[in-house]
Amino acid sequence: MPLAVLLLAAYPPLEWHGITWLALAPLIAGLRGDMGSPGSWLLAGWSYGLVFYAAQFAWLYGALVVLAGLPLWQFVNFFALLVAVLALVPAGVFGLARWGWTRYGASPYWSFPLLLAGQNLLLGVFPFGGVAWGSLAGTQSHTVAARLLVPWIGAAGLVLLLGLVNAGWAWLIAGLRRRGARNHRCGWLAAAALSALTLLCAWPAPRLALPEGQASLKALLVPGALTLAELGAEGGSRTALRYYLGRTLAALERDAAFAEPGARVDSADRAAERGLVIWPESAVRGDIARGKTLLDLSRLGGLLEVDLLLGSNARVRGRDHNSLYLVNGGVFDFWRYDKRRLVPFGEYVPTGFRWLFGSKVTAGEADYAAGERPPVLDWRGHRLGVAICFESVLPRHALEAEHAGAEVLIVAANDAWLTPSGRRQHLLLSALRGLEVGRDVLFVSNRGGSAHLRAGGVLAAAEGNAPPMWVRAALRQSRTPWARWGYALLFAAMALVVLAGLALQRAAAYLRGARRERG
Repeated sequence: MPLAVLLLAAYPPLEWHGITWLALAPLIAGLRGDMGSPGSWLLAGWSYGLVFYAAQFAWLYGALVVLAGLPLWQFVNFFALLVAVLALVPAGVFGLARWGWTRYGASPYWSFPLLLAGQNLLLGVFPFGGVAWGSLAGTQSHTVAARLLVPWIGAAGLVLLLGLVNAGWAWLIAGLRRRGARNHRCGWLAAAALSALTLLCAWPAPRLALPEGQASLKALLVPGALTLAELGAEGGSRTALRYYLGRTLAALERDAAFAEPGARVDSADRAAERGLVIWPESAVRGDIARGKTLLDLSRLGGLLEVDLLLGSNARVRGRDHNSLYLVNGGVFDFWRYDKRRLVPFGEYVPTGFRWLFGSKVTAGEADYAAGERPPVLDWRGHRLGVAICFESVLPRHALEAEHAGAEVLIVAANDAWLTPSGRRQHLLLSALRGLEVGRDVLFVSNRGGSAHLRAGGVLAAAEGNAPPMWVRAALRQSRTPWARWGYALLFAAMALVVLAGLALQRAAAYLRGARRERG
């Protein structure tokens, strides 16, 4: 569908973010028109979903066929099934909006934005625990609208506003067509007001500096540029370990005196004194808890006066875990977080799909096991929220980290599986999750670069082959309304939209009746 193609321009690589606030207006106008049954709109929504999600997940071909060696016929069957299932969600939105209008007179001007917000909520948990890729809010995390709204009612609330602004344009266009040249002055005034609102919503929000006296975490983000072939080659663990150690040592020697204005540095806050070196997911293959690797890293950290957070594997009771290790420098002690939300088909094959897909695409025949502990690690009197790769795009994961006391969110990823467009979306969605819970996000990836995200925006970023980057992230304990009350405020806002929509419909019907009586 042309609409799907138009909306895709708002996503990487074009990133025409503002187009999302206008592109849905013709669709809403069509839903309120006289053409098509609910069934035909259901089919139109499914066609839209096929085009949209096929483009969003086009990187799966390179990940599964080119890199993982999945047979082409098997990939085609899997990809077709995945896209067909995901397309059912927008199909339901289109069909329900049209059915509500034709059967009950529920105007798409307010019902469609509500259904869009519901779609965003559903994709946070469906299928396989959530697939947030392609969220309309994902491209808007840096905007004024996101800054003002998302900490209160979450990303779905931003989608609700986005739908209402589009509905406003649809209403304006329909009104101008209906009235023609009459009342053109009022029409132009309404267009000017709506244009100002749209620009305000889509305008990039200003960057937020570190508040004066704010407790902070001094971190060295060490991205990588290793290919999957290099990571999986014989001796890949030693090669990757030498690679990341070399980059880390060079950065520590070059930038030992890193500081940033506004940071609180005193003897009572050891987190501000001691740096944390962060490596990506699977920076060291194998289980580093076995042997001397962890002990050697601890001794090295003591000499360099840093602690280390790095990705590796863990084997517990015969099951493999994708894990992060937090290693204390100087005192041999470490904490481990095991990934809780695994990538379907990448790290495990969901029940009932093995006949179609075979084994997972990552190394090893057996599926990874999901961890059970909350996604936080204790570090020198503070709590770090952690996410491994895919977990950082899921609203529930960031919320669980915040509820467990996380003062900052750290994402360790291996984006060597993704295209540049997919890597960029991963970063944007991670920024959105940080905005929801009011936490800085430190993003470190292999082949995905590194970034410091605050309030939905990118404060600093570097490519995977760029030198490691020092940043200072705020350590916060305050809670956003969304983190405190969850979706209660969103549901209240949705109820207000329903009541306002019904009231406006009734008022419009009354005015039409009055005109007929006068005529």
